[in-house]
Amino acid sequence: METNKTFKLETSKDFSVPANKLYKAWTEPEQLKLWWKPIGNQLKAVDNDIRDGGRVAYQFVEDTLRVSGEYLEVKEGQNLVYTWNWEFPNDAVKNGAFKLNVRFEDKGNGSKLSVTQENFQDEEALQPHKEGWDKALNDLQNYLEGKNVEENASSENKNASDANASAGYRESPEQQKVGGG
Repeated sequence: METNKTFKLETSKDFSVPANKLYKAWTEPEQLKLWWKPIGNQLKAVDNDIRDGGRVAYQFVEDTLRVSGEYLEVKEGQNLVYTWNWEFPNDAVKNGAFKLNVRFEDKGNGSKLSVTQENFQDEEALQPHKEGWDKALNDLQNYLEGKNVEENASSENKNASDANASAGYRESPEQQKVGGG
């Protein structure tokens, strides 16, 4: 006997801004482009018709990923429920069709964002999505706190680059040290 069990992921994060500011950062295309970069992809265009039955679609600079869906329930500033379809047109990666429930709540002097993602086929698929949400919510927090998401990524790359330079990787090919002796 086969069971048709689906799995869901739940995550949340506290923010130091009011829920309405958090909601706008999540839904306004120009703000979204500044902080959300799934799998390293930069948003090029956002179609975000925020109403029951409205369309949501994200196009990226590199055409290796598309995300689209439909708003099922909208409570402005409070809750969004929508389908979330990941399409990898140039890859053998399995496309994913999910349902998102995103809640925005005022909490003390700040707010809380809660995300529930449903329709995973197995537990193994949860982990990369959990890591993706953790990164996205951290990037959103950095953006809302005035920290440039690009600068944070650049400083991480600079640290790696500096380590490479000290190991001789910035030298011309004939100057590079090879081996330990």
